[in-house]
Amino acid sequence: MSARLRQQARYFLILCLLPAFSFSQTGQRPKIGLTLSGGGAKGLAHIGILKALDSAGLQVDYVTGTSMGAIMGSLYAIGYSGDSIFQIAKSMDWNVLLSNKSSLNAFIMEEKAEYGRYALEVPFQRGKFKVPSGVLEAEELWLKFNQLYSPVYAVRDFNKFQRPFKCIATDLATGEAVVMDKGDLISAVRASMAIPSVFTAVPYEGKTLVDGGLIRNFPVSDVRKMGADVVIGSNVASGLLSPEKLASPLQVLMQIAFYKEAALSKEEVALCDYYINHPLDNYTSASFASSDSIIAIGLKMGEQYYPVFKKLADSLNAIYGEPQKISFPLVHDKILIRKIITDSIRTISHPFLRRMMGIKEGRFYSTGELEDAIRQVYGTHYFSRLYYQLDSVAPHTADMRLMAEEYAPVTAKLAVNYNTLTNIMLIANVTLRDVFGKPSLLSLTAGLSENPRTRLEYTRIFGTKKVPLAWISEGYLERQEFSYFDNYKPLGQYRSFSNYVDTRLQLAYKRRQSYAVGAHWERVDIKPLSGVLLQLSGNNNFFQGYFRYEYNSHDRLFLPRKGTYFLLEPSWVISQSRKVTLDGKPLSEDSLNVLHGDFFRTRLQVEKVIPVSRRNYLTLQAESAINFNINQFVFNDFAVGGMVPNMRNQVSFAGIPDLAVRTNSLVKGALNWRYQITSATYAAATFNLMYHSFMNAETNNVFSKHLLNGYALTLGFDSVIGPLEFSFMYSGNSGILKNYVNLGYRFSRSAF
Repeated sequence: MSARLRQQARYFLILCLLPAFSFSQTGQRPKIGLTLSGGGAKGLAHIGILKALDSAGLQVDYVTGTSMGAIMGSLYAIGYSGDSIFQIAKSMDWNVLLSNKSSLNAFIMEEKAEYGRYALEVPFQRGKFKVPSGVLEAEELWLKFNQLYSPVYAVRDFNKFQRPFKCIATDLATGEAVVMDKGDLISAVRASMAIPSVFTAVPYEGKTLVDGGLIRNFPVSDVRKMGADVVIGSNVASGLLSPEKLASPLQVLMQIAFYKEAALSKEEVALCDYYINHPLDNYTSASFASSDSIIAIGLKMGEQYYPVFKKLADSLNAIYGEPQKISFPLVHDKILIRKIITDSIRTISHPFLRRMMGIKEGRFYSTGELEDAIRQVYGTHYFSRLYYQLDSVAPHTADMRLMAEEYAPVTAKLAVNYNTLTNIMLIANVTLRDVFGKPSLLSLTAGLSENPRTRLEYTRIFGTKKVPLAWISEGYLERQEFSYFDNYKPLGQYRSFSNYVDTRLQLAYKRRQSYAVGAHWERVDIKPLSGVLLQLSGNNNFFQGYFRYEYNSHDRLFLPRKGTYFLLEPSWVISQSRKVTLDGKPLSEDSLNVLHGDFFRTRLQVEKVIPVSRRNYLTLQAESAINFNINQFVFNDFAVGGMVPNMRNQVSFAGIPDLAVRTNSLVKGALNWRYQITSATYAAATFNLMYHSFMNAETNNVFSKHLLNGYALTLGFDSVIGPLEFSFMYSGNSGILKNYVNLGYRFSRSAF
């Protein structure tokens, strides 16, 4: 039998099995109920059923759902069509929504360098560390819900939606199912999908709630209780896994957690008149990278059930007439904000909060403007969760209530980093907010490694909205072992130890650009370890005054998909005090033709990320670093090489090893192409070119001698602990193929 004949036979069988309802000309029109199961990413398949219902003209009267089914069901209940939900799902960046990483553009300049660098952040409260109830808070998901549910912000009774709606969560204290049909829709839906240990638990109506899928993943009985005579159930859950498919301890724990729900689910399935089981065994609840394929499967199932829905709709319409069409709620462009209620906020300075927010009472704002205001406040990094509720007080008028979960005044953070130069490093941070003045931040970071680093930083924000000033002071210590190179080949090891104290006054506008003027004192020590031809050792300390202009519109700290970074830092180095020995003898200033004294230095960095297509991104880079009027071959020169800068005065250059070339002047250009295989996996190719050492007094006119070229191919993964990159590098200058590995975010003098 051909595939087409088999499909026609299946349709005929489905039609023959239609329930034999006793429709009466004088009776009330039977109520149609729709239940959508939970299933994480697999819940996107529900979209195909919603589109089929709309196409068939079958009016749904009640909706219930759990987890992803609660999201899809609530959107359908408040008036979104199946096609509009389809368009919403196609446009979503699930990697952003289901993470703890908001756009970097939301953060004030003082917070950008540290945001998102740590795999674990644990607050210290009441004398002990408090472990969060889940890994993901998903701030952007809260704000997306604010946008999607704005048409019904004034409705607190879910029975008053275009289609009455209920969703299910689990009470964390009792383990009992909680049926939510009133209150804040955003909190209800977010609670229904709060998978334990993955998403944080949600407070709701005096209870702490987690994913409803633990106890009732397919709430058909609830839609029956609402009054549904005919129930259509769309189920994307695969049930319990067979023993041979339990491949990890987490899967075993989740299997145990769902034992009770699996037994109850059979009873719920029996209550369906039309039961749709989607063939999604090859996907998991985390398969958002395969969202297009999952939606396609749902659309195919919708096509198969369209004749069933159409026949039922036509039968009902023939007896009872056409039902009243569901219309989308009238949405006004702007809402008058009568009052801003901040009773859930205790730590952050309220004048600072109002200044960061930029919303004034008694004015009209769009939903987009309110979201931007929340992102701006979240960008102060005082909050782990921040969204808003609109409490209706009159037509088109509401109070804006901020719903916040603040970071504790003391927070501990952990991260791990490994790269070819610094080796493995455990990075620990303790951050104190508003302990020494408001608003302020005191941060101590230590990198525990054979190449350790330590940073102590204090930031105090003051000024006004028009003049946003900050005073930033920091102390930094770094010890690093590195190879000395001759003709790109290592010839022994040196160890450097550097420390500095820096203070600056910074003026930051619009969260993208800052102007700073500062003073800097630094000391550098070097000593040979083994195998070096020149036994050069000693120290140098100096003062440096500088001006800095920085612009950063990147949307992400790592793998930005759009935006520009620009840094210009001219400085004047003075009062050098140097003690150096060569082979145990004091080194005079002219022993190696080394000039010594005050000098002018400048650094310039530019990076532009261009989204070429949905998966392709082009990054253009330019960098220049010049020491004028000086030839400092050890203490003030620039060390070129490696994929990322990890130590003092290092300039990255794909193709040659870390610190393989030392120079007092350089101009570099780079081109990087990146292809996103999935939202987290990518491949990249880099080409860079550099002209260096053009300020040396002894430089001859052979241009090629000072020209470097390099290439790299990279395969990477954006993991929960940071980027994991494997690169192969090659340079025509060295003729050597090298590999380079980086895991996690580096701990170095500069973040960018």
